[in-house]
Amino acid sequence: MENPLAPEIRAQLYADRKSFTRAQEQAVLKAAARFPEETRLLCELLYVTGCRLSEALELRRDHLDTEEAMVVFRTLKQRDRTVLRAVPVPASFIVRLAALNPAADGRLWPYSRWTGGRRIKEVLEAAGIPEHLANSKTFRHSYNDRGKLHGTPDYVRRALLGHRTQSANNHYGALIGTELRDYARDSWGLLK
Repeated sequence: MENPLAPEIRAQLYADRKSFTRAQEQAVLKAAARFPEETRLLCELLYVTGCRLSEALELRRDHLDTEEAMVVFRTLKQRDRTVLRAVPVPASFIVRLAALNPAADGRLWPYSRWTGGRRIKEVLEAAGIPEHLANSKTFRHSYNDRGKLHGTPDYVRRALLGHRTQSANNHYGALIGTELRDYARDSWGLLK
């Protein structure tokens, strides 16, 4: 059966979305694999940790815990005090990250936030991501939404993202489509 939903209604629904769909995530990771290793790893770091671009670009080799497979970030939104947060990552990823040659100042990505943002945007454009989602913040929103979908408690997502309060977490996530269906299914009762 042909879907009768008007294209303009679909566009309006998805215009408010702040995170990648599962298909878009796959396209981003596939596109990133075609870029130089340092750009690929930057995209994968944003994807697998939900960190801010500035936090990623500040990352130094001595903030990688290869024994526990964790990346330790200095949470930038809490500048009045130093807050470190350790975010677990896949063991194979931390090995690849640790293999990057750091710059003279120890940073893994020795370039500005502007250059980092441009490189991320190039990957997202190559993946066919719509303009309103083609930025580093979309990785952060997607990370939080994946946690919601997999039942990660609010306080854990808040700690992983470096938020002080739950209200900071609440503006993330406008689930639609398949993700929303997964939650709604439990409310359908006997009409499943």
